[in-house]
Amino acid sequence: MPRIKVTVEGTSFEGVELRAVVEKGGVPLGDTLRGKRMASCLLVEAADGYRVVIALPEIDPAFSDKKFVLAFLKDGKPMDSKEGPYRIVIPNEKRMARWVRQVTGLKIVEVQ
Repeated sequence: MPRIKVTVEGTSFEGVELRAVVEKGGVPLGDTLRGKRMASCLLVEAADGYRVVIALPEIDPAFSDKKFVLAFLKDGKPMDSKEGPYRIVIPNEKRMARWVRQVTGLKIVEVQ
């Protein structure tokens, strides 16, 4: 998958767009994201039990220009065990509460 590099407050992160990971997992975005699928979320899970949700329309470029990165490099180096091996990075988000460290799982959840 194509890599993306973002810089936030002087720190660079490199990884892949979360959108690409979701699509590679067989979840179509774009024109097919409508109706009941608009209530679908991506559940991001961390090693320490921390969990966050990201609505699928948030990561779809047809709906938003916001970038979500599944990062594996920080300042050009693999992240240490406290932060990596994978981390969600969301540039321009006002709070970093959804910047999940030590990502262990990504699951699509249908809101009922």
